[in-house]
Amino acid sequence: MKPLLFLGNLRIVWRSLLAIACLSLVARPVMLATAQTPPSWYNCRTRERFTPAKRLWCSRWQTLQTITLVVPTTLDSNAELTTITLTNGRYQRADGRFFVELVNERNWFTFGDLNEDGKQDAAVIFGVALDPDGRAVATYLTAVMDIDGAAQAITPIRLGERIRLNGPITIADQQVKVPLLTMTEVIDRAYQLETRLIQVR
Repeated sequence: MKPLLFLGNLRIVWRSLLAIACLSLVARPVMLATAQTPPSWYNCRTRERFTPAKRLWCSRWQTLQTITLVVPTTLDSNAELTTITLTNGRYQRADGRFFVELVNERNWFTFGDLNEDGKQDAAVIFGVALDPDGRAVATYLTAVMDIDGAAQAITPIRLGERIRLNGPITIADQQVKVPLLTMTEVIDRAYQLETRLIQVR
């Protein structure tokens, strides 16, 4: 049952960070960037009538829940990489010592054309933990190319341990924009696709 304990704890970690981020925004409104149209977001588990836009968005979201990801085998900066396949957005190794979970929350993933080939891609954030209680956790950003077709995930880049966001991650100008939030400032990072995501700001 310990893997289930981890999954619950990891979700609590993500949601706690989201709540803290929201409180920080209220406390420091001057740090907000200029208003932009937020990325589309749908609840794919409701029974309401699906519009064509929602049907397409939810099809892409469902692809992410069973995607094959490239992930580090440890939390070290130069860790070896392996591939795992998610089930309902999660993965747990049989020995209970390795876990991966998408952050399936608003603002933490997005869709767009990252390399201007006319195909929709995705940028997603996921967590990796080495114990069922989620004490040793790191957070990663990756891109999934051609989400409507081959859906190929690339090598991820580490964002930190338990991160907070100041707003939604977005795909614009052939970059993934990640507005990180610390206790004192907003750090707007940008990542560009080469053979992998490279931080350019």
